[in-house]
Amino acid sequence: MRTARRSALTRPTTSAGGRHAGPGTGGGNAQRAWRLVGWRPVRWGIAVAAVLASLGWAVVSVWPPGPLNPRTTCVYTAGSRSALSSFDQLTGQQVNCVLLYNDANTTWSEWAKPWFTDSPGGDTDWRQWLSADPGARRVVLSQEVVPDGVPSNWREIGAAGGYDGYARQLAANLVAAGMGNAVIRLGHEMNGTWYHDALGNDPAQYGAWAAYWARIVTAMRAVPGAKFLFDWNVNAGYRNIPLDNYYPGDSVVDVIGVDVYDSGMPGHPRDPSVRWTRLDHEPGGLAQVVAFARRHGKPLSVPEWGVVNASGGGLGDDPAYVTGIADTIKGNNVVYQAYFDRPVGGVMALKDAPQSLRLWVKYFGPHGTLSGRSWLWSAGHAADRWIASAQQRSGDALGDRVPAVLGQPAVVTSRAAGIRPDEIGGEPCLDRLGYRGGRRLAD
Repeated sequence: MRTARRSALTRPTTSAGGRHAGPGTGGGNAQRAWRLVGWRPVRWGIAVAAVLASLGWAVVSVWPPGPLNPRTTCVYTAGSRSALSSFDQLTGQQVNCVLLYNDANTTWSEWAKPWFTDSPGGDTDWRQWLSADPGARRVVLSQEVVPDGVPSNWREIGAAGGYDGYARQLAANLVAAGMGNAVIRLGHEMNGTWYHDALGNDPAQYGAWAAYWARIVTAMRAVPGAKFLFDWNVNAGYRNIPLDNYYPGDSVVDVIGVDVYDSGMPGHPRDPSVRWTRLDHEPGGLAQVVAFARRHGKPLSVPEWGVVNASGGGLGDDPAYVTGIADTIKGNNVVYQAYFDRPVGGVMALKDAPQSLRLWVKYFGPHGTLSGRSWLWSAGHAADRWIASAQQRSGDALGDRVPAVLGQPAVVTSRAAGIRPDEIGGEPCLDRLGYRGGRRLAD
């Protein structure tokens, strides 16, 4: 959504990190694990990987030969487990996937150790929530690409590998917290202007941003135990920059996401069917992102969607919009979708939109046609071993030896994660890149 950005907390104010600026599963216990690939594709893939390895090629990206289409139902409840329980009671659906945010960090140490990796007990203990049913429960993590206070040329520094150590530390901490199979919305809504880690304002910055995004993915994949899915998540209909200008590449993108709220379409029509058509087909809108994902052979996600009241530029309770979202999910390979169930920036909680709630239950409820399942890769599967091996090689290809640091304690030391002590207090020392003390990279 294009209003009220950076205005809502997604976690208790006592936690470090994790604000989100407002809007911009399924199956309960019967959920079954998503099997990534069968034994024959795995055997074929291992053979290909062995041939590439013998030629000295690093396998950087691994993706199943078939479509990934679990259509997992997720929800955003402002970081509250009790709010998740209330949502479950409201809809009759046990939602086993939640959307969390780590986008309010002031230091690299906060950035690499998200607040939800702790286990303090109580209403915000998502680590405990995951561990109670690791076979069914999932998290979608919204992760900014840099904390506050970085130099203005942070995109170029990141693209050159200056922040790789922090990315490895982040991955190791997530794995240690039991979140190694999360979807990561890395630098979500990058085409907007409301986040400090956005694309920038010219093609050179777009390219540097995309290159840095790819560096983060490669570094995180190289950590043992990492089975993340990386979601390249744009905001629909904002700054119609050609998607190719900032797409990091098929080798590092697992999922292509689009946030689309019921507001902001050209002309602000009142007729619900006209609204959806314009929302779907606006420049840089949903239809364009769907076509882009198909062209690249990537599954979709809809990480943020919701009906919006009149003050937020919406129509209020709008069942036609909910049906449009459901039709998009039905007609495409979709990893997950998440309703933004927090009344902020004009977005309406489903309890306040009875017609939309009825359709949400129809499509995504316990007997819904699109209730979905988990995207989990089955434990111990041969694909896991193959992917782990490929990820290890991708880390080595960067010239970075990945340490085995995934036991207790959960907080990984800076030395184990490849970060020197003099990098923790401020910006990394980047002598090899010609960067020091806030100056630009050397030409």
